[in-house]
Amino acid sequence: MAVPKDADGEIMVEEKDKMRYLEARDGDHLVTPFQCELCHVRNILGRDPQLNLASDVRLVKLIWRASLDAFWCSEPKTVEGTLREARRGLRIASSLGFRDKLFAQLGPFPVEDTFGMRAAVVMLEVSLNPGKNDDTVQYGTVRKFRSSFSNVFKASKEGQKGAVMMKDTVKMSISTCPTNGLFFEKFTKGCHKRMGDIVKPDRALAVEILVEIQHLLELEWGRSMTDMARWELALEGCFYVISFTCALRGEEVPLTNLAGIQEHLEESGKNKVPHVIVALLGRFKNEHGDSNYHLLPIVNVTRSGIQTRRWIERGVMMCERLGYTRGPLFRDSTTGGKLKATAFEKQFFRRLEMVQIQRPDLIGAGVDIEGQYGVSRSFRRGATSRAADVLLPPDVTNANNRWRTVETAGAKQSSMTMRDHYTDVRLTLNLLLQFSAAM
Repeated sequence: MAVPKDADGEIMVEEKDKMRYLEARDGDHLVTPFQCELCHVRNILGRDPQLNLASDVRLVKLIWRASLDAFWCSEPKTVEGTLREARRGLRIASSLGFRDKLFAQLGPFPVEDTFGMRAAVVMLEVSLNPGKNDDTVQYGTVRKFRSSFSNVFKASKEGQKGAVMMKDTVKMSISTCPTNGLFFEKFTKGCHKRMGDIVKPDRALAVEILVEIQHLLELEWGRSMTDMARWELALEGCFYVISFTCALRGEEVPLTNLAGIQEHLEESGKNKVPHVIVALLGRFKNEHGDSNYHLLPIVNVTRSGIQTRRWIERGVMMCERLGYTRGPLFRDSTTGGKLKATAFEKQFFRRLEMVQIQRPDLIGAGVDIEGQYGVSRSFRRGATSRAADVLLPPDVTNANNRWRTVETAGAKQSSMTMRDHYTDVRLTLNLLLQFSAAM
């Protein structure tokens, strides 16, 4: 196959970058465990490869690719330095009479798949599936199989052989899962390095666009329709205003609990600072929900005119009219279970297309709506952008976006409890309401 070259006859830089992953380097086997494809096939299939079988040929090629990915996890200077120093050490050891005993043997390995090559070739096959934002899927999709493989292994009889060390209340497990080994660790890093990432974050939703969408919803609300259609419209409005004013991720919004909102709806409206409470119940921001709600207070009407209380009251009213008094606010009319955020995506795109036609000053004619917007992040990014635009102090934004506290804590649990009660919320209303008021 002809390799693309530039006008001077040199291989193009981007092609060189691709080609470098097609062969190993001197010394790669000194920093990465290595077995040939014959050994790997024997470990996986229990027999020699049969080159008249297409599946065997395919398996061999995938093994080559996995080995090369593992090799290329290490930087060239690391490999070169290891090889250089190994040769220097061998010369010295040879002069002292123990050349063959300087380094540990690089094989043979046990006749079993200790490298995790089975999982590696499956991941490589997954990597060739069609992607959403590119010809093939992203590494983030590929790596999911590693978690699946690891979970199944832990549940197997082999997984029970791992030891557990414990000091006080801290436990540390010693795993025998092959996907936790050195080869597989290098394979995944090398695979990620070769594939790279194409990140297409959802475009931030401008508050002016949301106000226009609200006008469209109001026009529809004034028309004659069935209770079911009006309920669906009310939930759509609720989803938009809660997503934006609370700056939530799309997957967090369906955690909104109907009974929790009803419990505080009247009282919050009579407070000296009128507001409405959005009650979330369940796993939220890496926390585990129990009988307590995560209570998020928001103003009745924002600075730009987002009618939060109006739409939430409509949502509650329509749920009651259809006989719903408990459970998730956003529920599937068929199963009664919690809706996914993606259930609103089609309608969201339709609203944006209408705004695009009526207000090209807000959404240009050339904007690919489905490619740039999404219910997952557009609302939250729009809200945080709005907060920055109106110069809200960082402590106000952080008080509202409490996911920051949990995320920056990393693996360590945040010291801030998420089990807020309404009596506690009222003590900090002035701070908590500043964010939604500015929207």
